Amino acid sequence: RTLVINASTNNPELVNMVAAFCMRKAGGVANPLGSNLANIYLMYLVAPLYVMLRWKLKRDTDRLQRFKKLIQTERRLIYQHLGMAFLMFTFSIVGFWVLTASHPFGGLSEEVQIQPGSFLIAAALVCVIGIVAFQYWNKRLQESDPELFEAIDDEEHTDSWRQFIGGTTGLVMSSFAVNWLFLAWTQIYEASLTVYLGAAIFTGLHYFVGALITSLPEMNVAMEGYSKITRADLNTALSAASVSNMTNLAIAALGILLIILLKAMGLELSL
Repeated sequence: RTLVINASTNNPELVNMVAAFCMRKAGGVANPLGSNLANIYLMYLVAPLYVMLRWKLKRDTDRLQRFKKLIQTERRLIYQHLGMAFLMFTFSIVGFWVLTASHPFGGLSEEVQIQPGSFLIAAALVCVIGIVAFQYWNKRLQESDPELFEAIDDEEHTDSWRQFIGGTTGLVMSSFAVNWLFLAWTQIYEASLTVYLGAAIFTGLHYFVGALITSLPEMNVAMEGYSKITRADLNTALSAASVSNMTNLAIAALGILLIILLKAMGLELSL
């Protein structure tokens, strides 16, 4: 349940990254890596606070108290998801460092660049190790508490090719629009953005701004899960960060392999 729901919300990260590659900008791989940070503060801070504030404004004290009680009861589950989300974030930071010999915080220097092939392979392996670690934990959680992964209510999910095609088309168009916007900002506001993001402005924009935008679908899943006030839906809401962070590592690994392939074909991508 959690893997299907939350992994599907990572499509924006994938399409944004590929759109950047189409513009010969390897900085697009920073989008899924940066989403591992955005997912943590959106899903574990913004989403629950928003849900509780909404109940408070509506004076729905019953739901508010039930939610607080659920959080107290399921502290162990919450800590597990928090730990895995931060672990996946750590793997993404290490992967970013191996990929660029730098980190995204404090601004990327002018010397930063995509590393040679062996480092690219190492960066992909870092992401894969993170995925394996998550799957091991997730399997143990499913075995120890199977009721958390009960079947999805099919009545709430209907098949619609029109919605699928329309949504996919809109996603592709908006992804290219975001990348064009970032390229424009890189040119127009270069002096100002360099102060905050360093020399690799496009990469920095994807890591912080693009990642925030593409993490909004996960936040919507989290808010819906928190609002239902059940153990299974709380698990789904918490997975909006932990599972999505694992999926982001898979997307980043795919992106790194694409960079290796493009370099082998003689196409050089810049950050």
